[in-house]
Amino acid sequence: MNLSPFFPAKIAIPALAVGLLSAASLLAQTSPAPSVATSAKKEDAELVNLSPFVVSDSTDVGYIATRAAGATKTSTPMIDLPHSIQVLNSEFIADTASNNMFQAARYVSNVGGGSQRGDDALLIRGFAVTRLRNGQPYSAGNAFTFDEMAAFDRVEVIKGASAVLYGTASPGGLINLVDKRPLPKQQTTVSLMLGSFNFYKGILDTTGPIAKTGDMEVDYRAIAGYEDSQSWRLFAFRKRSYFNGSVLFKLGKDTNVVTRMEYQRDNLKDSYGKPYIWFSTANVGTLLNVPDEFFRGDPGIDKKRVSRFIWDTAIEHRFNDNWSARASLAYGDAFGTRTEVFISAQGNIINLFPRFAQYIPNDQQQWVGEADLLGKVKVGPTTHQLLAGVNFYNQEINDSNIRYAVRPDPFDIFNPIYGNTTLGAEVTSVRRVADTNSKWRSPFIQDQFGIFDDRLQFIVGFRHDDLKQSVKSFVTGATTPNNQTKNSPRYGVLWKVSPEYSLYASYNESFTPASGAGSVQGIPFPSPTAKQTEFGLKFELLNKRLFGGVAYFENARRNLTTVDVLNPGFSVATGEITSRGSELDLGFAVTKEWQVIAGLGFQNATTTKDNVAANLGLEQPNVPNQSGSVWTKYNFSTGTVKGLSLGLGVTTVGERAGQRDSVPRSFSIPGYTIWNALISYQQGENKYSLNVENLTDERYIMIASARLADPGEHRNFRFTYTRKF
Repeated sequence: MNLSPFFPAKIAIPALAVGLLSAASLLAQTSPAPSVATSAKKEDAELVNLSPFVVSDSTDVGYIATRAAGATKTSTPMIDLPHSIQVLNSEFIADTASNNMFQAARYVSNVGGGSQRGDDALLIRGFAVTRLRNGQPYSAGNAFTFDEMAAFDRVEVIKGASAVLYGTASPGGLINLVDKRPLPKQQTTVSLMLGSFNFYKGILDTTGPIAKTGDMEVDYRAIAGYEDSQSWRLFAFRKRSYFNGSVLFKLGKDTNVVTRMEYQRDNLKDSYGKPYIWFSTANVGTLLNVPDEFFRGDPGIDKKRVSRFIWDTAIEHRFNDNWSARASLAYGDAFGTRTEVFISAQGNIINLFPRFAQYIPNDQQQWVGEADLLGKVKVGPTTHQLLAGVNFYNQEINDSNIRYAVRPDPFDIFNPIYGNTTLGAEVTSVRRVADTNSKWRSPFIQDQFGIFDDRLQFIVGFRHDDLKQSVKSFVTGATTPNNQTKNSPRYGVLWKVSPEYSLYASYNESFTPASGAGSVQGIPFPSPTAKQTEFGLKFELLNKRLFGGVAYFENARRNLTTVDVLNPGFSVATGEITSRGSELDLGFAVTKEWQVIAGLGFQNATTTKDNVAANLGLEQPNVPNQSGSVWTKYNFSTGTVKGLSLGLGVTTVGERAGQRDSVPRSFSIPGYTIWNALISYQQGENKYSLNVENLTDERYIMIASARLADPGEHRNFRFTYTRKF
């Protein structure tokens, strides 16, 4: 793949940013802005708060949120964070009719991947994504399901290694899903949706006060939903039942307690995608000429069920204007079963694939707790915002895979016959029944402080993780321990050039626990680690109507397994993947009626260390060199069309490398451009919306795994009626 487009990005993105900022500066000259004194007075009046209680910001202007709690666990203005973070608020999620995380996050730079199967398969800066709920790990369940977007007030996309505050995390970054919270004012919203491919969904969202006496107040929120939908994919469907209830206790002016319960159940049938073949002499993959609707299983056998229960409670107490504390406890239980028929490795004839069936139950239970202390301390000319805490995380996963032979076999993908598959005997040689028990204990500390009247700001953090893990195989009876410790630092510096501009640099680390014992010594591998360096510029102009940032990053993931050349058949943890890139993100409230959100990204992720020389320099699968997106909406506020809103979005993804099993870059996945549209009309408390996904009905591949390519969404229409009471 030609790498040349990546390198001009180092010049192109800064040039584009300079042009945008120059234009914005000219506009700013004609737009009144609050005085420095007024702004300072407002900042002094703000109280120190801890997430999850700071979940929204009344200063949001349209799509633009200027604060986020996820990056530092403190309510810090994003222009003061030496870190790349984008916030997608509830207005944006509703306007784009985002039914899963990918549909919202694709409008953020260097966010890619995605999957129609429902597990999202997101990538940030070339690596997989860690998901959090209100700043904590949670039982997301197994693949083929996704979180109910009606529950979220906002989605925080936090890029880069972030182990200091969250422990084990993907090197690419994490997505923090922030729940809607109880409100003191009574309001109820009913949304009814219907769309292409027999899509039906209803959501009820109600909130308000339960009781109030003096400074004591109790508020509630309840969200319930039901979905019954089919798909352009053959035989595919989903039925979802959902409930989310929370209660907020305000115990005086200084103490809040919020408790939440969520239950979600999905019954569904779906497909992995369509197969491609390869020629062993050249290791070149080729998509087979089968329709996107292709179903590789059998509708009489394939079925998936996922149910999830989450309970969490958090308490925050403010001792005074400078000191506050928070404690939280969460329990999650996710259980899923998958019965499915697979086509496996390519056979000797191009259209005939061997196949098998498998039953995969997966049961997860976990407890997550955290206690934090946050305070402001003035030391000489500097003010320090200190955060110290300890986190514990107990998780047990029972994971099984029982495989069966099927008849008839093999499967003719050019002439599939469904409904005649029968199960044979179990293939005991590949049986997997294991119980993984993990216990974490992780103290951490972070200091944010500034000098020269906060013109120069610093952030320093440190975390120590102590993991005790055991994996018990019910097939062999053996228990394998995997105890590890890891120290993770975080450093950042930010120069406030002016109230509107910030320059920053940061260094972060993250890690993910190793598993298995594939070394010749029979001991666990060291944990894969990631180190990221980032430089950037942030801007906040036009009385906070234009907010964005430009960043350049280098992220290296190390301790990856590669072939042990001295001991054939074993591995050593000496591999490395490096991702480099640059990006631009911005949100612009051009006028009160006109909103724009955009992202532009360039990246290059390659193998930089490997004991197989042929793998060096190969690009990582599903990571485009270039991608970009724009979503814009205009509200008509006067005249005969008052209440009408028009929205238009486009996402473009460049060519990506595919992968055949362990052979990176064995074929290319073509790029694509998708257009989405919105027409809505607001009349009093009633709103009517029509969203169109993939307006031009382009056929494209979202991701490609070892043997299957996952087609993207076909053109579909979704009508939503919303009534507020």
